[in-house]
Amino acid sequence: MEQNRPAPRRALSPKERRRRHRIRLVRNWTVFLLSCGAVMAVMTGGILWLLPRAYALIAPPTAFEAREYEGGAETDLSDKRLVLVNANLPLTEEPTPELALADDATGASLEAEAAAAYREMAEAARRDEIELVLTAGYQDAAARQSAYEAAVQSCRESGCSEEEAAVRAATVQPAPEASEYATGYGADILAADSMEKDTGFADTRAYEWLEAYAAEHGFILRWPQERQAATGMVSEPWHWRYVGRDNALAIRASGLSLEEYLALEQTK
Repeated sequence: MEQNRPAPRRALSPKERRRRHRIRLVRNWTVFLLSCGAVMAVMTGGILWLLPRAYALIAPPTAFEAREYEGGAETDLSDKRLVLVNANLPLTEEPTPELALADDATGASLEAEAAAAYREMAEAARRDEIELVLTAGYQDAAARQSAYEAAVQSCRESGCSEEEAAVRAATVQPAPEASEYATGYGADILAADSMEKDTGFADTRAYEWLEAYAAEHGFILRWPQERQAATGMVSEPWHWRYVGRDNALAIRASGLSLEEYLALEQTK
């Protein structure tokens, strides 16, 4: 029976114990450092993933800046896209523009060239994460009359006399014969995240984008705040007008309203 017993373990010498201790120590440190390295790698990857997202949340949005206009050909005053319709130059007959659908979501139409330009502009805005919405375009005589009468009624309800109501309404909603919506070139443009027709639209990213780039697509702000004396209309930051790219760039560079720009060109 004694032959089956395991031989007693030989006692380690002090030198062997020190050597085994060093091996164990090296192994433990190796495992520890590898673990630390793995944790650091995960943390670094997480930080690198998080940093740009955190910056995007706290950094101010990229500003939209208009490209400098270098000038172009002389303005052709016979260009039908420059037709001027207002209280001083009312329609003498009902226009019959060739129309095309400009906004699938709202069903709004514009003159065919203007509709194509609007679609291109909306797509360009979408690439900059701006979702434009064409809320109004071409209006026939009945639609223009209805819109004008609604404006008159609103003035009446605010306490205006009949005469005052007609005058005040015409500064915010042109009378049917004085409305360029009949041409198919007038466009009310808002944004998916800002659908109220009020002056607050001028403080939105969508308006900033339009102010910078609409002219490159042929659109101008029709009734600028600082040109009310010339246009006779209350400023509407959502109301734009298609005049063609070259015309739009020249008008924007001039700083004038359409009325003033055309009057100046006629003196040349």
